Amino acid sequence: MERRLLFTLFYLCTFALFAQVQDMVNYRTIDGMYNNLENPNWGSANSDLLQFTDLGFADGYSAMGGASRPNPRVISNTLFSQDGVLNDAIGLSDFVWAWGQFLDHDIGLTTDGPEPLMIQVPAGDPHFDPFGEGNAIIPMHRNAIAPGSGTSISNPRRYVNEITACIDGSAVYGSDLNTAAWLRSFSEGKLKVSTGNRLPYNTTTGEFTDPLDDTAPHMENPTNISEVISVAGDPRAGENPLLESFHTLFVREHNRQCDLLLKDHPDWTDEQVYQYARKIVGGLIQSIVYDEWLPALGVNLPSYSGYNDQIVPQLMNVFTAAAFRLGHTMLTSNVLRLDNDGQVIPQGNLTLRNAFFNPFAIQETGGISPFFKGMAVQSQQLFDAKVVDDIRNFLFGPPGAGGLDLASININRGRERGLPDFNTVRENFGLPRYNFFQQINSSAAVFTRLLSLYTDIDDIDPWVGFLAERPAAGSVFGPTLREILTRQFLTLRDGDRFYYLIDPVLSQDEKDYIANTSLRDVVMYNTGVDLMQDNVFVALPHEAICDNMTYSLSGFIRTATGEPLPGVNVELVSAPGNSEQLTATEGTFAFPDMSYCDLQMLFPSKNDDPINGVSTFDIIQIQKHILGTEVFTDPYQLIAADINASGTVSTIDLIRLRKLILGIDTDFGENTSWRFVLGAYEFPEGENPLTIPFPEYIDFSNTSIADFNSGFVAVKVGDVNNSVDVNGLDAGDDRLLATGLTVRLPEYAVEIGEVIEMEVKVASQEKLNGWQFALGFPGFEVLSVENSTWPADYYHMTGKEVRLSYHSPEPEVVSGKMTVRVMAYEEGRVSELTGWSRYMSAEAYDTEDKKMAVEIIAEIPNEELMVGQNEPNPFSKRTLIPFELSARDELSLEVYTTDGKTIYRESSNFGPGMHYWELDRQRFPAAGLYYYRVEGSAGAQVRTLVVE
Repeated sequence: MERRLLFTLFYLCTFALFAQVQDMVNYRTIDGMYNNLENPNWGSANSDLLQFTDLGFADGYSAMGGASRPNPRVISNTLFSQDGVLNDAIGLSDFVWAWGQFLDHDIGLTTDGPEPLMIQVPAGDPHFDPFGEGNAIIPMHRNAIAPGSGTSISNPRRYVNEITACIDGSAVYGSDLNTAAWLRSFSEGKLKVSTGNRLPYNTTTGEFTDPLDDTAPHMENPTNISEVISVAGDPRAGENPLLESFHTLFVREHNRQCDLLLKDHPDWTDEQVYQYARKIVGGLIQSIVYDEWLPALGVNLPSYSGYNDQIVPQLMNVFTAAAFRLGHTMLTSNVLRLDNDGQVIPQGNLTLRNAFFNPFAIQETGGISPFFKGMAVQSQQLFDAKVVDDIRNFLFGPPGAGGLDLASININRGRERGLPDFNTVRENFGLPRYNFFQQINSSAAVFTRLLSLYTDIDDIDPWVGFLAERPAAGSVFGPTLREILTRQFLTLRDGDRFYYLIDPVLSQDEKDYIANTSLRDVVMYNTGVDLMQDNVFVALPHEAICDNMTYSLSGFIRTATGEPLPGVNVELVSAPGNSEQLTATEGTFAFPDMSYCDLQMLFPSKNDDPINGVSTFDIIQIQKHILGTEVFTDPYQLIAADINASGTVSTIDLIRLRKLILGIDTDFGENTSWRFVLGAYEFPEGENPLTIPFPEYIDFSNTSIADFNSGFVAVKVGDVNNSVDVNGLDAGDDRLLATGLTVRLPEYAVEIGEVIEMEVKVASQEKLNGWQFALGFPGFEVLSVENSTWPADYYHMTGKEVRLSYHSPEPEVVSGKMTVRVMAYEEGRVSELTGWSRYMSAEAYDTEDKKMAVEIIAEIPNEELMVGQNEPNPFSKRTLIPFELSARDELSLEVYTTDGKTIYRESSNFGPGMHYWELDRQRFPAAGLYYYRVEGSAGAQVRTLVVE
């Protein structure tokens, strides 16, 4: 215990330093401080609620109001008693009220104080006093007040919001450092979970069967069904299984985001990952509230225009004491628990009254999926002045044994919190007062009951008026409640410096991801549900989902290094028929307006230019892997190295790859030039990924759309060093340095039809791991290759070129030759009729695997002209080309690119002796490899130079 306490203290110090010194400008503090930098406590935990309305205290500052109003239980029995099921008129689902409760517990908490406030039950009450004894009560307490308040007219009671007011995920993370620390695993940024990926329990290990942990955060548990209960960021998380399911969902989403962040940022610390994932999860909750939930209720806010530092992001007293108790009329008595086929699970459904603070409700189902499936199918109850018995008579137990009446408590809460009457609240929000009861609701079933309860229309309790008021056009609520919600949620959005659309850390891509991720997506990412409607806030029977859902199937394909891959053929197999398209330049594809349930399979394929990105360097790397000197740890490298798609990497793959490089083979045979891996797939640790089939296509019958949204990773077969050019040109990489290998040819004149034996010498000054080149003979026909230093399977002869690809198990200095027998088709000199082929790049690899240039030198048999290597080489400003003449001669200098394009030419007369030609960097259009040719009467010599 002492050790745990010390660890917590260490964390608090570390976290406080992180928040105050480094990131209070860019990241939320746990307690909400410094959201507004000029007013640090605005919206923070334990700051005062806003008193927006007139005060309704009997004495103007403290005494409970409403003395002239009816007994709360009488109002409850007369107006709010509900018989049977009254489904929502527009088919809103249980997601609406359950999400509303989760949201309520993210933004507001005002706990009870010591003052008792009992509600007297009328004698003969059918539930609470069936024997007419006349002494039954419904227990409650007045809410705690801000210290020092409630002493006079000038200092009325104020109330404290004990948690952060902004929509920030505090229900997940907590609003104080102790809770936040307890909930963290302190590994990879993740939150604690228990077996089954559920919330941790209040035990020493977080598991249900272990001893209680007295340092665990306080969690409400009025039913005491079990001492062992789940722990979350808000103490009310276990109130019912739907609420706890949401808490569990976003803990899972946080941990999922941690995994995604670590893939992109493996060097991040636990603290960095935790804070960033927390920011994304908070943004997701905000987006769901403003883009899905409020619009579903008919509350449409003006478009977001940015942060306003003059707005206090805090809840209003009237909002917490009455207005946001709106969900109590929407609750259903039956909690559905359904499987993926829409059938009730073997454990059956639950009644709400038996689900309160019952930790076994989720345990016995094996998880949260059945609750989400049930929420999506079942319609919530109509928003009206009716409340189901589960919370009107059986809240937290049966009457007389813990049971409460939430309707009575809500009415009494408004009175003790100093709220004025309903008409005054309307006036405070700029709405006209009602003069007749029929104006509130023209239904006789409503206004006649109001008339029987309240003799004066200016005496109606706010919560009663909110629920009794006829809904406004296009809204679930009446105009009063809609106006209050509009103003409150504008305040929480526009006064929040960290609202996700203006967050100082999130990238635009991340903001777009948050905005485009729905609550359905979050459910699909983190549960076993595999079929759910797009808009979860509208109920839809399971069998109707397929007929009412269209899906714009879109995705992206990128390489392991994140480059988008265009030109991939994407084939979608669906019930109506197959369709195909190529990925765009951004690597994206889209199949709009597809029926969700018609989707069957999706296949990406690309089988073009197998040599792209492939060189002898890849052979060297694969050889090292086979020998065990540098083993591949990246699964995508292993896939690229498996040339013949056999499931193993062996010498056979080296042979097949060399044949491709040399041009003996034109494809990979059994393999394609590209393979694709589902982006969401996680390769098993410690296993060879080639021995376990990995998903290379989508099978929608057993793959979630959420998994599909991660796209595909494209792997170029043979390219283990990721040098492929995704646009189809083999541009190589940036490892080019100085010359590492020279290829010397004899320089002399030839005539048409002449057959010569050309000795090709290859040499290096330093040890090399390998090299490759394709020597082209456009002016000759290659007849044979003889007397080669290298084995025949390391080179290949075609009619116009000789290709060599060589690697050595041990680095070595190159010294070798071969005789190439050719017949001239043109008249000219050897240097004019030979050169590098475009088939492969000429490159060598030193002992550090740096790529080096290969140069051709045409050697003149006599010494009348000696041309040296330019110095410096490579060069960035200027370089000198040395040459020596034995007699006066006119020489020409030509500089050209690797594809033969001349960029510079000049000529001049020189006497015997040493001379230099100077070249300036400005003459060269770009950095890279070039050739220079010096020619005189004695012949010509060619060398390479490298421009930085």
